[in-house]
Parts: sequence; structure tokens; C-alpha cells
Amino acid sequence: MMTLQGHRGYRFGSVRGLTRPQMDRLAEYFQMPAQNARSRLGGRTGAQTAEIKGLGKVVIKTYFRGGLLGRVIEQTYLGMGPCRGRAEFEMLNRSRALGVHAPTPVAFASKGRFLQNTWLVTRQIENARTLSELAMADEKAAEQILPAVAGQVRRLIQNRILHVDLHPGNILVNDCGRVYIIDFDKAIQTRDDAARLQQRYIRRWQRAVIKHELPLSLNPLFRHSPGG
Repeated sequence: MMTLQGHRGYRFGSVRGLTRPQMDRLAEYFQMPAQNARSRLGGRTGAQTAEIKGLGKVVIKTYFRGGLLGRVIEQTYLGMGPCRGRAEFEMLNRSRALGVHAPTPVAFASKGRFLQNTWLVTRQIENARTLSELAMADEKAAEQILPAVAGQVRRLIQNRILHVDLHPGNILVNDCGRVYIIDFDKAIQTRDDAARLQQRYIRRWQRAVIKHELPLSLNPLFRHSPGG
């Protein structure tokens, strides 16, 4: 059950509801200049970590616009339909319910009506680095992680979820070797069958590996057929 709350001009959404001090603290972070940088894999990032009483260690994600328009209004979106924070919040909950390893969504927020800024708050995955970072530091260790990654992606395929931007930079690996898929804001439900969906994942993955000069040992994400 979704709880929606208004506070200081922000609209918050969460499962259990937030206290006023928690919303105040989050609003403070929302007002801080968000870092808009290009990752090694070309993604637009805008995330900061925080520790908030009652919520623990969290990651606060700010959404940035891409393309030419993003150079003018980086963080503002037309207020039509659910905000991007809510869409990713709901997709994370849906994917986790299906057994996908993904960050725990804590809350989302937006501000503005016709022009919106939006944020997502998730539980921090501690002691983790991206698969691309692991591959550059220890190629053999990264290669050994691939079966676990493929298993998680197959779970998405079985449920016809397309993570549009899946690449090694959107896979986190913690110090126990557990993998997590992140950045679901462009994920969609699709009607593609398993074979076609798997091919879409493979093409996106291999394109990122080659373009960003990651070890080619990351290329064979799937070694078997969709049912294998």
C-alpha cells in the first residue's frame, strides 16, 4: 500500500510513510547541488549517500535529462503522468517481488507541477562496486560473477521485463559476491518473447563492453539458450 505525503512543497511516496524529521532531512539533500557526471559507461549520474535516522544508509538519486534539451534544463521534466522517481520505485518493488536482486526502494519525491524535479531514495548496498570496476581490477573475478548476473537477467526475461540500459556499470557486486541490478528508471514491461528479449539484452551488453573497452571476457553474458 502506497503512502503519499506532502511536505514543504514536496510530494513524497513510500510504503510505510515517513516522519516529518525524515522528510525534512531528505529535503535538505534534495536542495544540495546534485553531481551530474558521466560514468565510465556514459551514463548520467546524480546520486549521493546519506544516513538518516530511522531509514539507515541510503542512496538519493537525482534524475537528469539527457540529450540536447538536458543541456538547458538538466533536472526538470514535464509533470505528465507518474514522476520518474515513482516509476522506478514501483518497478524496483515489482522486480524484487519476482526474486530479482535490486536495491530496496525507500521513498520517492517530486517538486513542481507542470515542471517537476524528482528523486528516488533506496537502501544503500554496502561494500559494493560495479562489475565494470571489478573487471578492470580483477578480470578473472569478474568472469566468475557472470553466471550469477545471467541468472538475475533470466529472471527479468522470464517476467518480460526489459531493463533498457543493462550493462556492467549497472551491476553491483558486494564483498560476498552477491550481484544486484540497479538503475531501473527506464525498465519497461514488454511483450517480446524470451528469445527476442534475450537478444536485446545481449546486444546492449556487448555494445557497452566493446565501446568502453572493458575486458572481452565479459561479453558472453549468456552461455545457454533462454531455457537453459
